[in-house]
Amino acid sequence: MTAGKPFVFRFEDVEVRERELTIIKAGGVLPVEPKAFRVLLFLLHNPQKLITKEELLDAVWADAAVTESSLTRSIAKLRRVLGDDFQEPRYIATVATVGYRFVCKVEVTEEANENLGGIGEVPANGQAADANLPAHNDISSGITGQTISSDTQKPQSASEITKEVRPAARRLRWIPWGVAGALLPLLAWLGFARWMKPPSPQRQSFRLSIQPPPSTSFVPYSLAVSPDGRRVAFVVAGLDGATALWVRSLVGGSYQQISGTENALYPFWSADSREIGFSSGAKLKRADPSTGAVQVIGNFGSPFGDTWNDHGTILFAWTGSLYKVDASGGAPQPVTRARGNEAHRWPSFLPDQNHFLYFVDNPEHSGGGAAVRGIYVSSLTSVESKKISSEIINAVQFASGRLFFVRDRSLMAQPFDLQRLELTGKAEVIAPEEIEQDPALSNTGFSVSSNGVVVFQSAADNFSRLSWFDRQGKDLESVSSRGYRDPSLSGDGSLLAITADDQRNGRHSIRIYDFARSTSTLVSDGGTDAFPALSHDGKTVAYSNSEANTIFTLATDNSGQPQTLVNGHRPIPNDWSRDGRYLVYMDVPPTGAVNLAVYDLQKRSSTTYGPGSEAQFSPDGKWIAFTDLDAGRGVENYQDTEIFVAGFPNPGAHIQISNHGGAQARWRADGKELYFIGWDKKLMAVAIDTSHGKVEAGVPHALFQTRIIAPRIVLFQYAVSPDGKRFLINSLPPVGAAPITVLIN
Repeated sequence: MTAGKPFVFRFEDVEVRERELTIIKAGGVLPVEPKAFRVLLFLLHNPQKLITKEELLDAVWADAAVTESSLTRSIAKLRRVLGDDFQEPRYIATVATVGYRFVCKVEVTEEANENLGGIGEVPANGQAADANLPAHNDISSGITGQTISSDTQKPQSASEITKEVRPAARRLRWIPWGVAGALLPLLAWLGFARWMKPPSPQRQSFRLSIQPPPSTSFVPYSLAVSPDGRRVAFVVAGLDGATALWVRSLVGGSYQQISGTENALYPFWSADSREIGFSSGAKLKRADPSTGAVQVIGNFGSPFGDTWNDHGTILFAWTGSLYKVDASGGAPQPVTRARGNEAHRWPSFLPDQNHFLYFVDNPEHSGGGAAVRGIYVSSLTSVESKKISSEIINAVQFASGRLFFVRDRSLMAQPFDLQRLELTGKAEVIAPEEIEQDPALSNTGFSVSSNGVVVFQSAADNFSRLSWFDRQGKDLESVSSRGYRDPSLSGDGSLLAITADDQRNGRHSIRIYDFARSTSTLVSDGGTDAFPALSHDGKTVAYSNSEANTIFTLATDNSGQPQTLVNGHRPIPNDWSRDGRYLVYMDVPPTGAVNLAVYDLQKRSSTTYGPGSEAQFSPDGKWIAFTDLDAGRGVENYQDTEIFVAGFPNPGAHIQISNHGGAQARWRADGKELYFIGWDKKLMAVAIDTSHGKVEAGVPHALFQTRIIAPRIVLFQYAVSPDGKRFLINSLPPVGAAPITVLIN
């Protein structure tokens, strides 16, 4: 190819026009962001050739110091736009750990036109011919960054892309990267970001990646940026699985561990950015990073949101309603009153420190509850409330004149009038398809400072993997790519069902692995399909669809259509009886006790079994092991969980198995051993004898320390081989894991 001239690339029914920066398929123009388009161009200039990740990063991102996740996101977006499948690629094939290859036959036509200048022509040797494209750099301080545009839909001209990439890169060359990584957030607040912003009507953002402290990994969904935007509080897990609260400065880059914060979860900041509140062991606590002091506020930790105003009042979700408590302690006082099946969640104070936003959930989506769900505003001095939006159905936070929220896995921002308490204008995409909800608590896991600094963990950076371990904890082999969870094995261990996020964008489907044939088949593609339960014979999989609030069943050989089995508040399948007649499942209302129910496929009806979660039939079908959520007091007391076994079909007496907390019980195939995950993430084993018509349990003992993604209230994140000698665990890596993404916009 001749350098300096644009080309038109054609493959199948797709046409890529280099000069116009457009992708045309079936006569229509496909939306694609500039960075993804540049990645596609590089691959098209080198068809059939293996292009390493380093080559792509150097050619496309140049001086912007980014991680591989930026490249992964661009590849995922290209596949989504083109309709490609990474498991069976038609266009872009992944070469594990190395790079990518464009595998489709490409026809190229040269257009006699002006040089693009900003794209950089790519000759056959795979190196960028444009000498002005700067080389890729790595930042050793643990923060990486790039300037990005929040508008990812509108194609831009070549001159606009050149303006975005080059001026900022040239200016940043004069600043040592180690200093720039630490000072860029502060400089942004002082106006430097406006000075370096290229002339464009679009809002610009600077993106950073924060790595965890050495020998630790971030605990998902447990992070918060301070109101002044200078620090991030987060929870990390060490190599031994122990968790603690840490703080990272965005200005100086230093880390600080706060002693006495073991088992911390869901941190939130005081309005003056001096102290941090958090839940630990079903208690609400506060910590002062400057002194290291930790204080218990009360016995009411909440996984559904807390907010702290400048008058020292903490507002939190508890038992379905919102309560307030003084930060120094005392009895909680109700602020809102949930009615019927309502649940009030995720409170967030507005700047006047009196009004607050909150989300009202209701499981009756198809009935009157559909009119109730949405975002409301109320105040500490009034019982009146006002509905803000029916379309936003999760947490919101206010910052810099806008409400931030998640819609269709994308972080959005929409102008909000504080005087009229109303949304105005159009919602803008801040981070497209990057936010994955907590599967159990529906926590969206983002945080926004008062001046608009956003932190979250990107779905594209999910580093957990399904890996096999032996009984001593030796890591044997990985089964899947990142982004897979909820493993369920057939009775003989030959088939595996998992929840798959193939495109790394938070869109979930059910995938079946056949170990004997080394095949992988996507059997559902509903977008919100999750929590598969594979039948003992491996012929049927049950799974939950959260949009429809339904359990579906489907043949694992991909024949036939999904069949509706159960509708409910939020039904989640747990396990099949060995004969395939019964399915035990969880019914999860937004408030109150989580109940177990059993569906009888012969009678086509459900029967309530009792309070509990994460249920498993014993191999002989006479017993059910389950997680007890603190004697049925509901998910508000999610940390007080123990493993019990009760009879089936009549529960009778509950026999406690764990003695210091536990969740996710699994049986060995012969029924003589039961496994569960302890609070410290250790895999525990208990000898079980049911030969005399009753359950006789031994003393639980630890097999090994796992790095499971979470120990409780995430449903089953591990599976057991029939002989109990191997364990397939959704594990975080020993160190690192997904970084925290920081957006300054």
